[in-house]
Amino acid sequence: MKMEVLAPAGDRTALDRAAAAGADAVYLGYASFSARAGAANFDTEGLTEAIHFAHLHHIRVYVTVNTLVKDTELEEILRVLRLLRDLKADGVLIQDPGVLRLARKCFPGLHVHASTQMAIHNRTGVSWCARQGMKRVVLARECSADEIRKCTKEPVEVEVFVHGAQCTAVSGMCLFSSMAGERSGNRGRCAQPCRLEYSYRGRRGAWLSPRDVCLRNDLPALRDAGAASLKIEGRLKRPEYVAVVTKSYRDAVDALYAGSFTRADEREETALKQIFQRGGFMRGYVMKCEDADVICPERVSHAGVRIGVIDSVGERLAGIRTERTLHDGDALQIRHGENTEDVIYSGRETAAGDVAKLWIREGLRIGKGDEVVRLADALQLREAMAMQIGKIPVSLHLRAMPGEPLQLKASDGNVSTVCTGDTVQAAKTRPSTPEDLKRNLGKTGDTAFVCEQITVVTENAFVPVSALNALRRETLELLAKERAGAFAYDTSGEGNVPEDDLPARELPEMVIYRDPARIQTAEGQRAVLYPEDYRRDALEKALNGCPDGIWLHLPPVCEESTLTELADLTERFAAKLGGVVLGSIGQLGIDWKVPYGAGAGIPVMNRQAAGFLLDEGCEFVTASPELTERETRALCAGKAPVTVRAYCREQLMILHHCPARTWLGMTKGHRECTMCDRNTADALRGTYLTDRRGEKLPLERIRLPEGCLVRVRNIAVTDILQHCGGLYRTTEDLPGDETAERTSGHWYRATE
Repeated sequence: MKMEVLAPAGDRTALDRAAAAGADAVYLGYASFSARAGAANFDTEGLTEAIHFAHLHHIRVYVTVNTLVKDTELEEILRVLRLLRDLKADGVLIQDPGVLRLARKCFPGLHVHASTQMAIHNRTGVSWCARQGMKRVVLARECSADEIRKCTKEPVEVEVFVHGAQCTAVSGMCLFSSMAGERSGNRGRCAQPCRLEYSYRGRRGAWLSPRDVCLRNDLPALRDAGAASLKIEGRLKRPEYVAVVTKSYRDAVDALYAGSFTRADEREETALKQIFQRGGFMRGYVMKCEDADVICPERVSHAGVRIGVIDSVGERLAGIRTERTLHDGDALQIRHGENTEDVIYSGRETAAGDVAKLWIREGLRIGKGDEVVRLADALQLREAMAMQIGKIPVSLHLRAMPGEPLQLKASDGNVSTVCTGDTVQAAKTRPSTPEDLKRNLGKTGDTAFVCEQITVVTENAFVPVSALNALRRETLELLAKERAGAFAYDTSGEGNVPEDDLPARELPEMVIYRDPARIQTAEGQRAVLYPEDYRRDALEKALNGCPDGIWLHLPPVCEESTLTELADLTERFAAKLGGVVLGSIGQLGIDWKVPYGAGAGIPVMNRQAAGFLLDEGCEFVTASPELTERETRALCAGKAPVTVRAYCREQLMILHHCPARTWLGMTKGHRECTMCDRNTADALRGTYLTDRRGEKLPLERIRLPEGCLVRVRNIAVTDILQHCGGLYRTTEDLPGDETAERTSGHWYRATE
């Protein structure tokens, strides 16, 4: 089968543009529980109409229910899932394990997709999703083509992001917006602090802002890797963006399977850059982009396309020497160093090489030689909105015989319908000719159909035009309903809501250590090693230096080969280890030979999620730090085995690029890098990002065989030790942080 072209639909207009551009499927958000709450999204009436429209045109609709939810929201979640079941949504994207449990138990006919927020990033995770009955996995954006190839060996569809903005953090593991500004990315309200400027080693820049991805030219590699769906980012983008990008990928995929694939030419590349891109495109982690190739520290907004330079500046007019055709209504930006001026060009179309005249409004600061960039091409936008949604070819067969009911059959080649009207009268004067009837039947107007073939059987009959029009309208409406219904999946079925009773279980206080030399054991405590280095020799040395009963914290993200090696190591050290703390939910796919619990990389917000993970064999789960005191205590009620992070420096995000290497402009050698091993002057160790207020965000590496991950830690230490009495607690050993600022995190914040 062809790879699916999957387009974003932030609103109804964007859905229309996706259909016009040839999308095979769209993903969109319902009014509640969408990871893009800032998009217009769809209410019940709008969603009902959108799904009917899409199914009529044989377009799949995947609905995002991919936020973490609280116990008080579970009734609403059930309502939403029931609605999606009834509307026959083609897929439901999920992050929260509690929502997964409800979907599989209560609505077994729903097709569940693992959202990228679930952070599934290797074959083991994909295998686990398949065992949970999921139909598709949206892989984490950090997966390489090699890892994708491994993942597609599992009996579940794999979806890959191919174009648009990329989160700098591993999706589903970002607390930055939540901790910094109380707007949770896990709840669909990300404020994008990653797009702000920070200082690193004295240089100011957007060190957390990735370039946009474009894999238009890499489709053969994705096909060979086995990707089932190509996802275009952009539910917050304008409808014209959806049209332009979707059309590019539609044409490329069609050419690929027709054996005529070519790389995008200059015109197509420019069109993609013109509609939106940050700092030029990159080929993403899929095609092994690294560090400085990933991050664009100079600019976080749309870079536009250079269109010329200021050639002259007069009292009222400036001249633009154009390098591309300039259109009336183009949105321009004039750049002089770090200063920019936004203007709308109003004037005649000017060909490349000519000089366009620009009115100088009061206060406009420009100078000769300033670069002129086009942010929006008025002609491109008009053409995008003018794309037509393809009509559906139908054949009609009319039988109009005196004394019989007027009968019209319609077929799209797969689905057929028949409607009848009043009894046909014999003609008193001039009968309705076959040509007359065909001509009137062919007037399908603003319906979704176009008549491909019309046959008429009649003899000496008179058929009023009004009766013919009414019958055609009724027949095509029925055909539309039947066609949409035949395309939809069978989502029927409903089961019982699982009980949220959790077992009572005694848990020791857990203390997480980074340095094996600092580990102390005490009665009633569980020591956990979260090492800096997971390479075999380093990890074996660290474990050999630890006391018996030590628990090993697994990395939040790693390649399949690394996870397999860690599983082998834990089996060899089973007699020494007390257990492992899972770093992400996909690690449940390993048959661990030691006890295991769900760490902070699997945040739990509700008792259904806790019950699901305990059913999966977890000895304990970890409460989300985004819960308030009241919500946390409700989650932990009855001595449930839920631990609370009571003293820690929260991990704000996990990076796949290294700020130290990015600062040096390095684009190769991430896997082989030894700067921190050698403790060079340019190494990451001991460095931090400084925000606009001068606050420091510590950076901490996680060394894997495939290279480093980087943890961005919170400015302040979360300390609720004196406030969470009666709960099971997890603390971190934080040497050097004794004088750091303290915060209570979300503990006393108002409930969202």
